[in-house]
Amino acid sequence: MKKGILAVAGIISMIVITTQSVFAAWDKPCDKKKILEAHWCDACKDVREFTECSEIGYIWDFSKHKAAGDKTHTDLPTCWACQKVAYSCINSNCKKYGVCLPAPGACQECGDDITSKVSLSRITFKCPKCSKESTEPGKGFSLIKGSYGNQLEKAGDCETCGVALEVICAKSGTCPHVSR
Repeated sequence: MKKGILAVAGIISMIVITTQSVFAAWDKPCDKKKILEAHWCDACKDVREFTECSEIGYIWDFSKHKAAGDKTHTDLPTCWACQKVAYSCINSNCKKYGVCLPAPGACQECGDDITSKVSLSRITFKCPKCSKESTEPGKGFSLIKGSYGNQLEKAGDCETCGVALEVICAKSGTCPHVSR
């Protein structure tokens, strides 16, 4: 009887371990993220690629917007942003369509191209000890050398207690004046 219970417990634990590793492997390719300097539109609570919401084809009525002298969506301040990229097969008839792939290139299942989906979010830096949150990366942060634009390699330490800051990547809002 004891051997039977041990065998059943062993089988259940093997199933649990296998399931966890399958889900962990599935989630990893989607978690490609880059922490970079971008621009923050406070009126829209949205991260922007440029210092104003005037990208060609994205503004609702740019000439009217400029003529009115509205500076709400121009000269946006910089912020730290989280760029997440997920790759999948572009072919809708392929098994890998919509499935997270580890890198760009060609789909190994059907040989077709890979497409990507990018989302930008604003980052806050939180101290795990004193719970203070900030939009600045703290004391002693480091940048990736040689990268295009400023990219954060490692967040710094809390100014108050010296503990390493946690990076919180929260999804930003959607600007009512622009669409992507």
